Amino acid sequence: MKLLKNIVKFISAFALIILLIFAAFMAINAVVCRLRGRPASFFGISFAIVMSESMEPEISKGDLIIFKRCDYGEVNIGDTIVFVGGEGFGSLEGQLIVHSVAEISENGIVTKGVNKDTNPMPDTDLVTEENLFGKCVYNSALFGKVFNIFSRYGILIMVALIFLSVLIFKLIEDKRKKLRN
Repeated sequence: MKLLKNIVKFISAFALIILLIFAAFMAINAVVCRLRGRPASFFGISFAIVMSESMEPEISKGDLIIFKRCDYGEVNIGDTIVFVGGEGFGSLEGQLIVHSVAEISENGIVTKGVNKDTNPMPDTDLVTEENLFGKCVYNSALFGKVFNIFSRYGILIMVALIFLSVLIFKLIEDKRKKLRN
């Protein structure tokens, strides 16, 4: 019985260490990507929160999108892609843009938001291999709201979770000690 308890303690400690290393890796990766002006990427998959209504009703403002790195030649008409806006995007120059592929030409990819009210015309800037990040593979309003809350109150949530974990483990330990006596 004591051997089993020791094995469980070892596995729990090992799992916690692996989880902490993975969390540290993700945090460092996110900071490095941010410093380079790129979205955080984990194994070629990135995520972002949509900041405008240009893709409604398909993708709403506040949705979490997940996009996967792709080669320029893999993009097809109708795909929803993520790219960095150029001069033609005004105040959004240098920002990530999520739009649908309207046309593919020799000079680049013509994109357009699907919301006819906010984007009645195709974008004036072309997407090239240099400013293409990837294709959208998933979007979620629910995860967008959760991520938004976490990004605003992330440190408080982390502290609360750590505090609750320590409290729960302490209560379990006290309960075990009382049962032994």
